[in-house]
Amino acid sequence: MKKTGAVLFADGTVPGGELFKPMLPFGDSTVIRHMAGILKEAGADPVVVVTGDREKELREHFFRTGVMFVKNERFQKKQIMDSLRAGMEALRGSCSRIILLSADFPAVLPETVRQILAVDGALVRMTCKGRNGYPVMLDRETAERLCSFEDAGGIWETAEKSGIPVTNLETEDEGIFRGMDTREEYLDLLNWNYGRGQGYPLRAAVRVQMMAAEPFYGPGVQELLGWIGQTGSLQEACGRMGLSYSKGSKMVRRLERQLGFAVVERRAGGSGGGGSRLTERGRSLLKKYGDMAAEVQASADLIFQKYFGDGI
Repeated sequence: MKKTGAVLFADGTVPGGELFKPMLPFGDSTVIRHMAGILKEAGADPVVVVTGDREKELREHFFRTGVMFVKNERFQKKQIMDSLRAGMEALRGSCSRIILLSADFPAVLPETVRQILAVDGALVRMTCKGRNGYPVMLDRETAERLCSFEDAGGIWETAEKSGIPVTNLETEDEGIFRGMDTREEYLDLLNWNYGRGQGYPLRAAVRVQMMAAEPFYGPGVQELLGWIGQTGSLQEACGRMGLSYSKGSKMVRRLERQLGFAVVERRAGGSGGGGSRLTERGRSLLKKYGDMAAEVQASADLIFQKYFGDGI
């Protein structure tokens, strides 16, 4: 088999910037380690990860794995040809073929990667049900030719303009085109991948509780206070959670006994109607607990990757 290197594009973020797609849970690790593992197992060597502004984080995530890194200095333009040029520079002519994968498409099956590696062609792309996707494979001459076009658009547009022949390789793997541009698409992808028997991603699940003599504040009470704050009604908050009013009232009273101060202010009915609202201390408790729980979960995610980043 011809020596084949791999270029793995990993500079995308979920819109809003709150999640870095390559580090999202997938399989028994993360998107990026899962995909790099598939490439290496199929025989691609070396594997080059093209990064954007999160290069340091990715390097630490792949510590001592033999994966190479190169930063695409033009990552903000989000042009695939810039990423390809960066990857080619890192490979420096060491391979006769290059296979391309994007961290936006982590559900590609290992057998699909092996399938494309078994085919020779100047430019080979996977197709499924009339749709094109990843992985893509190029011989070195074709890759260098594509990279030489300064005003290039996408791979297929540039290939068409330059007359490069394209070999279509049919597969039944819908993972080649199922991407994740939004958080909702990521969750949909996980459910779809689970439905075809590929498992659900593993992660550490942490339940944060506060306690005095005994635990008295956790996710359940946090949710109840959150609904009170949104609805202005303890009764409505209980209804949103499927709790009886008496149980919700008991939770609030128990919380206030443990803290020694009121977190919910109750207003009696009348011409303006009754209701409940959080006190200033109640609002402070709600926010600080939420921030603390998020920070604890983030730390747990890092520890999980330390012990299970390579899988179980």
